[in-house]
Amino acid sequence: MILPKIKEVTGLLNFSKKVFTKGSFRAVNTYISGLISQGKKNVKRISKAAKVNQQTLNYTLNKAIFEQEELEKRYLKKIKFIFKNVPICLLIDDTLVERDGKKIEQTQKHFDHNNGKYINGHQFFTGILWTPFLQMPLFPKLYSKDTTSKIDMAKNLVDKINDNGIKIDTILFDSWYSDKNFINQCKSQGSRVICAVKSNRNIFIGNSNKSLKISFINSRLINQKMDKYTVDKKDYLVWEKKARLNKVHGLKFIISKEIDSGEVKTSIQLISTNPSDTAEEIISKYKIRWCIETFHRDIKQNLGFDKAFFRREKGIVSHSIFVVMAYAILSLFMYRSGKQMTIGECCEYLKNKSMNNLVNKIVIIENRKERLNKFHEAFI
Repeated sequence: MILPKIKEVTGLLNFSKKVFTKGSFRAVNTYISGLISQGKKNVKRISKAAKVNQQTLNYTLNKAIFEQEELEKRYLKKIKFIFKNVPICLLIDDTLVERDGKKIEQTQKHFDHNNGKYINGHQFFTGILWTPFLQMPLFPKLYSKDTTSKIDMAKNLVDKINDNGIKIDTILFDSWYSDKNFINQCKSQGSRVICAVKSNRNIFIGNSNKSLKISFINSRLINQKMDKYTVDKKDYLVWEKKARLNKVHGLKFIISKEIDSGEVKTSIQLISTNPSDTAEEIISKYKIRWCIETFHRDIKQNLGFDKAFFRREKGIVSHSIFVVMAYAILSLFMYRSGKQMTIGECCEYLKNKSMNNLVNKIVIIENRKERLNKFHEAFI
């Protein structure tokens, strides 16, 4: 089946046109359209459907020279314009992609917390800029033993966003990124941090000069009165105090236990760098972080993020960037058209819309032989 031309891709990619050569831009356009519309999201399938030379797509992804920094700068400029005068949350996380094969560059063993075991593959540092009306993903960074740490990647990302004039209201992340230097960096740039902290961490409660292990505090809560709150129709028992960590001052600390039918379902420790935040505000804000988990699921299930059949690091990274750009295009299309759909539903919608446009063009061809040839080319 022929690859339908998705005009929305071309229109929303125009901001990046000057970063590529004409040929590379056409190839990127084709590749992103293929990621959106094709069932098997690989170079061979996309090039066959698009009636283009497979080597052309492979060259663009693996060897073509384009200014990634300039592309990212233009992308952030577009986001800044869209999110003008709107409070923005930055969500930070990472995700794993399993890879088999000894010749695939930058593969290594990573611990998969979901399955409780080590897997061979790639780990990507990821981020999303979140607003209530639109979420825009940031370019992923490939993490390995040869790169900087994920904490340093987070620091660099916050600096880059700030340098590009995007004001971040709140930064959300799990306990893995709750590094004291990173938290203080976010505070120094005027952003509030709400994050989880591990139970083995020490914390100073109130004005006390004696630190307590969070797990010790948690174990004593059964004998203390906890306040009950309802956030997003879920009930929580909460213990809250003003606190500080080592070299991180002015915090609100809460231990939150989600309850269902009188039983504790989950428990988490959270801090906010705004000590005047209420427990409801902290819980409600931190729940936004779930959006980045949904993003990971969407790009893997619907856009082929984990289906990059490349051996070279450049191809792997290029694929991850173009997947993120495909997600951004889908999000922008739904926002601008006022459509409420999942990412998967939007992929199907644009595919069908483009195929209908193609059918209409074929139908109006007057020459019967030419019309049948075009139909055969497209659908047989």
